[in-house]
Amino acid sequence: MPVKSRIALFASLASCFTGACAPAFPSIAVKTPAAPIAPDPEKVIVVIVQPTTRLHAVAIIDGRGQLVGQLDDRSHTVLRLPEGPTLLYAVVENNAETADRIEGTLMAGRVYYATVGEREGGIALLALNARSPDGRWSHRDEYLAATPRVAMDPDRVVREANEIGDTTALMKAADAHVAKLDASAAAEHTIQESDGF
Repeated sequence: MPVKSRIALFASLASCFTGACAPAFPSIAVKTPAAPIAPDPEKVIVVIVQPTTRLHAVAIIDGRGQLVGQLDDRSHTVLRLPEGPTLLYAVVENNAETADRIEGTLMAGRVYYATVGEREGGIALLALNARSPDGRWSHRDEYLAATPRVAMDPDRVVREANEIGDTTALMKAADAHVAKLDASAAAEHTIQESDGF
């Protein structure tokens, strides 16, 4: 191997060892103990699982534009939200074109479920309930057992929110995507009050 090629190879490997090969967008999802998921009489519990895809740094944003959760690779997270009308957005890193949304009026004291997967051009954030097509609901326990529970590293939330930036564009992109869906696809983006238990 010529000397110049060896130097280039060494420089490339050295940059990987110093972190330059790490993903460009940071993930702040850290594994947490998987305690039983129980209803909270004061809050809505929403469990979001990425059971089969390996999307990196999937941010979960609420209807106010606040970062409320993150998934990384195959994993699941448990969100505690206020009761009432709820919008949740998912976006890969901070790429607005990938964004998707679910919505519903949710009740405190109940647990609701959703999944993250891939769709053409982006992410698919879908309600997971007894009406889910292809028998997805029957795999709920399997999805949770096969994925680690993650939560956001509290020391890095502010920095991650800054990395994501203004969430207005991603929320508009997700709203536009959902507005174009036919009735059956739109139904998968809706969580009904009675879906929780």
